[in-house]
Amino acid sequence: MKKLLAVLLAVLMLTAFAACGETAKTDVTEEATTAAQTVENGTIRLATTTSVNDSGLLGYLLPYFEKASGYKVEVASAGTGVAIGYAKSGDADLLLVHSKSQEEEFIEAGFASTERLSFMYNYFVIAGPADDPAGIKDAETAADAFKKIADAKAPFASRGDNSGTHNKETGIWEAAAIDPSAEAWYSSLGSGMGDTLTKANELKAYVLTDKATFLSMKDSLTNLAIIKAEADDMKNTYSLIGVKADAAEFEGKDVKINTDGANALIDWMLGDEASALIKEYGVTEYGEALFFLLEK
Repeated sequence: MKKLLAVLLAVLMLTAFAACGETAKTDVTEEATTAAQTVENGTIRLATTTSVNDSGLLGYLLPYFEKASGYKVEVASAGTGVAIGYAKSGDADLLLVHSKSQEEEFIEAGFASTERLSFMYNYFVIAGPADDPAGIKDAETAADAFKKIADAKAPFASRGDNSGTHNKETGIWEAAAIDPSAEAWYSSLGSGMGDTLTKANELKAYVLTDKATFLSMKDSLTNLAIIKAEADDMKNTYSLIGVKADAAEFEGKDVKINTDGANALIDWMLGDEASALIKEYGVTEYGEALFFLLEK
């Protein structure tokens, strides 16, 4: 009987050790698989404009992509000119920006791994004091509105940062045949969209802004309202551009571009899931979508 009990005990102990070993093996295998996925998937460095970031869109979209893909996206947010500078120095794998002329220059200089992939838009608007001292509300175009602001010498806050928004503003001034840079009523701030709106609110100044960022901050902009919206000359188009890993400018430099990651994010942003999310962004909170998809 004692021998039988001893044999049974030995069998139980061997079974327990085997089970523990299998559990440990499973845990190690899972950890190794996760680590391998992390190494394989890596990090995507996205350089983008402040407007698409300050509006909250990226904070809304990227968790869905990261969960689906296993990638981690690091966002560097700046004016389009600075964002493109990150890509030119090899510090970004992908661009999401909104300045056609700067984008085309980037591509022509040999830095792009893709064409200019325009996929969504919103509108620039002119915000200002609710009583509209320059009387721009009924202006037919943004250029006409800028003429009225200049004639009234009403305060105007400019980003002044070589961003897509700043370049758009400069183009409107040129269309109006006005150079406001030396005027006392014109403030060139050298700041992102959010900071520029905050300063315009303090100054009770007119300001060109993308509508999405304005709506996302409107509760803090107590001195401002949207005065002029959706004129034909205020459409704001966003594009994706991949960075070319073997660009001539990178030769001999320690530059590593995550091309696979950039392509994965591009494919996702242009796909059905992201499109559905973009269409609904802002509807619940603001009663309207903040971004719109270009027809494919």
